[in-house]
Order: sequence, then C-alpha cells, then structure tokens
Amino acid sequence: MSNESADFIEVSICTDPWQTLDVDAFVCPTNSEGRLSHYPGSKILELAGIDVESPVASHAPVAVGAAVVTEAGHMRARHLVHVPNTETPGGRVMVEDVLRATAAALVACEAKGFTSVAIPLMGAFDTGIPAEEAARAIHGEVRAFRATRPLKVLLLARNMDELEVFELAIEAAS
Repeated sequence: MSNESADFIEVSICTDPWQTLDVDAFVCPTNSEGRLSHYPGSKILELAGIDVESPVASHAPVAVGAAVVTEAGHMRARHLVHVPNTETPGGRVMVEDVLRATAAALVACEAKGFTSVAIPLMGAFDTGIPAEEAARAIHGEVRAFRATRPLKVLLLARNMDELEVFELAIEAAS
C-alpha cells in the first residue's frame, strides 16, 4: 500500500474487495443518463443490490463534471458519488472527462463533509483511454484539489496492473 499526504488529503492505493470498504463515499463512474451499464459502474450496481440508477436518472442529463450523491445500498460505503465521464452508455471517454469526473467527486465529498472516499480506476476500459493516462488524471486531480478538511482518498486497484499504474502515477508526481 502506497501513501502520500498533501495539505488535508491522504492518498493510498487499496486492493481490498470493494464491498468491504468502510468509507463515506464510493465514486461511481456513470454516463450522463445515469445508467450503470459498463464496468466499473455495473459492478457497483451489483454490489449495491438496490436501484441506485433511478435517483441519478431523474436528474438526467447529468453533465460530465457534475456529481449526484445517493445511498450505497448493501455496500459498506455510506454513499455513492455518481460522476458521468461520458455522455452516453459505452460512449468514448477522454482524459478531460476523467479529470472533470474526479474533480466533481472531490467537490461533492467536500460539500457533503465526507472524510473518506474510494475512487476506482475509471475511463480506462472498452471505449476509454489507456489505464496509465486514467491513473495519472485521477491522481493529478486529487493532488490538485484543495480540501478545507481532512480527506482520505483510496485509489482502488482490482489487480496488479491497476496497482502498478496507480503506483507509477504517484511516483511520477513525486
């Protein structure tokens, strides 16, 4: 597990199963329609075990760079922070979209007074960007964010490849 601290933000890489994470917020990448049809959103929908799409869809279209906070269902996380990183389900994701989604998640956490957030690698799948670019974008946005209170950020790696890209992103920023 890698750690770093900047101002009020503590960043670490976490490989624990998502359903076991005891955090205030779990970032849920989605699209502007609020549909969780693609990984990692589809996995989060399965873990939540309840309808967490309808509350977001009722606000659709949700802009890339905006966030909607919902309950997290059966997950240990207390809330989901839904952040679109594409306009349509399965749509193309660009680095800028990952930057805006990450920033929106952090702003939502700050506004809600959350002290811990889990962020999965987002934007690096089927129609996305290379995992290295996504990890750099997420970590860079976390580093740039100026929190007014302590915030623990867990960068979620589901396998050794994701662990490595997050470690490289952290090392490159040091």
